[in-house]
Amino acid sequence: MFTSQSGNKADGDIVGGNQTKTVTNVYASPSPLAKLYEKFRAASEGQPYIAQISEQLQHYCSVDTDGDVRGLDVKLTAADRQDLIRAASKLKEAATKIIMKWQTSGIAQDILTIILGQLYSAFLLNVTPAIEAGKSREEVDALINEKVIKPAADMLGDNDLMLSPADILGLLFYLGGNCHVRWDKC
Repeated sequence: MFTSQSGNKADGDIVGGNQTKTVTNVYASPSPLAKLYEKFRAASEGQPYIAQISEQLQHYCSVDTDGDVRGLDVKLTAADRQDLIRAASKLKEAATKIIMKWQTSGIAQDILTIILGQLYSAFLLNVTPAIEAGKSREEVDALINEKVIKPAADMLGDNDLMLSPADILGLLFYLGGNCHVRWDKC
């Protein structure tokens, strides 16, 4: 038995008999940030006021007194990055405001702590060795962008805190201002 298909128009398949399609759905397990975003959304309405910053976030908010206690402008000057001082100061101030904005949300604090931890570890493992090896500013800047800023931006997922790459750079300058990272040799 044959079926005529002439003159048919369709946006999909036209089949004169049985058609079998197999659809395979692959679900990735949610990242830690995705899980935190879910909690953040669920708790944002009824979350009680938190009067203090979590211990882990406090670590990044405090000046590391065991390290280099120079200000951000002095560190940038020592690394021959005077041209960044004004922008870095503004971005660092904006980062401080982001942290202060979310200080009453424990979940948002956890999200910021993960981001700051990612920035710190990526800088420490990728950028600091390049600085110590005497790499050029262009090479160091490329590493900061490729190994620090982009991975942190990529890990944001749904990005419920609406952080831009400039905000992430501001958080890096925030870490520099609090003596966790530096742009010149030790």
